[in-house]
Amino acid sequence: MILHEVLTPEKVPFTYRVAGVGSRCLAWFIDMPVYGVVLIAGVWLFMALDLGMAGLGTALGTIWAFCVQWGYFLLFEWLMQGQTPGKRIVGIRVIQVRGTSISFFQSAVRNLIRVVDSLPVGNVVGFLVAMTNRESRRLGDLAAGTLVVHVERKAKLIVAVQENVAEIDRGRLALLRQRLAQLNREHKQTLLDLCLRRDQLRFAERARLFKASAGFLRARLDLLPEAYESDEKFVLRLTAVLTDGAASEVPRGKTAGELVK
Repeated sequence: MILHEVLTPEKVPFTYRVAGVGSRCLAWFIDMPVYGVVLIAGVWLFMALDLGMAGLGTALGTIWAFCVQWGYFLLFEWLMQGQTPGKRIVGIRVIQVRGTSISFFQSAVRNLIRVVDSLPVGNVVGFLVAMTNRESRRLGDLAAGTLVVHVERKAKLIVAVQENVAEIDRGRLALLRQRLAQLNREHKQTLLDLCLRRDQLRFAERARLFKASAGFLRARLDLLPEAYESDEKFVLRLTAVLTDGAASEVPRGKTAGELVK
């Protein structure tokens, strides 16, 4: 098992489990049928237009095929936290080497280089390059500064604090959501990462980060903890509101420590 450690500006280490070639190949094999269905369904739909407007369907089908070919991996990885449908099923995602979510530019670079990785056929170049480096990074990853890691299954821990949401009356819950909406994506991702990875922190670092986060929330959103509520419980409760139901999309941004998904 290969681990990738990220040291935050606060000297707090976060560890990611690097996805091997096997996991990545499995995700790719799952993505290929989905890719094919999306591609063929669109082409057939546009080709049907040729029955009434000769040439139009062919032109639109060609454009559609181009967009799917270059946009499938790029857009999914950018919009879905570094995951395509195949990666989500397998439980892996693409991140920056410093631990943050990938940007549109990085997603574009790693997927443009996919053309080289796929040479001569079947991603042979990408496979060989990934096999020769410790973190299984293909050329696209090396060029974009990304790597593929396993999704931390401990993320389900955040569900454990959802019970706090049920205890909040509707008026208070609406107020909390309104205030939390003032946070940008990076702030939200920071809170999520801190809560999901709190068990990986040493006690002193954990207390310090939750204290800093609680202070930030109090000052930024003018929210106060309940009576006798610890800094950690306060942050967990507000993060639970962020992840409750349709509160908001899971944001892209920076990991815990860059405040502080």
